[in-house]
Amino acid sequence: MGLTSSKITAKLKSIARNFIIVFDGSLDRGLFIEMINDSGADVVRGDALMLDAAKGRNYFDTSTGQDDNQIIGMAAEAIADGAKGLVQIWGPTKYLRADGTDDIAVGDFLSSYNAAGIWQKGSIGSGNCFAIACEAHTAASTVALDAFLLGSAR
Repeated sequence: MGLTSSKITAKLKSIARNFIIVFDGSLDRGLFIEMINDSGADVVRGDALMLDAAKGRNYFDTSTGQDDNQIIGMAAEAIADGAKGLVQIWGPTKYLRADGTDDIAVGDFLSSYNAAGIWQKGSIGSGNCFAIACEAHTAASTVALDAFLLGSAR
């Protein structure tokens, strides 16, 4: 026999509990997860975040590796060290913190830079390209960039 509507609703609610989906009328729409900051420092909105491989799925760290392959998303808010906070893993943002050695054009893939929390122009195969630029940026200055978080493109 098939599932009843109440069983389907219960299953969907149990799945949805693991995700925070925001549709609040702002530009902050997308898929968010709640994680614990284990980086040793506070992070700001727009920082590139990576999975803390030592602690596992509920913890994040910041990357200082160029084209890091453990990037999981972007800080969706300021998160104090040791505190829980929202991490955006998919969708549009206007807060991604970009820099790097190359200019960024609309449509460029973005990956981690060699400074903690910062994104740069990336390319498929060079590391974990996690976003696509929705506006241009000139290298050598850190700015908040419009982008679309894709999940891993690697």
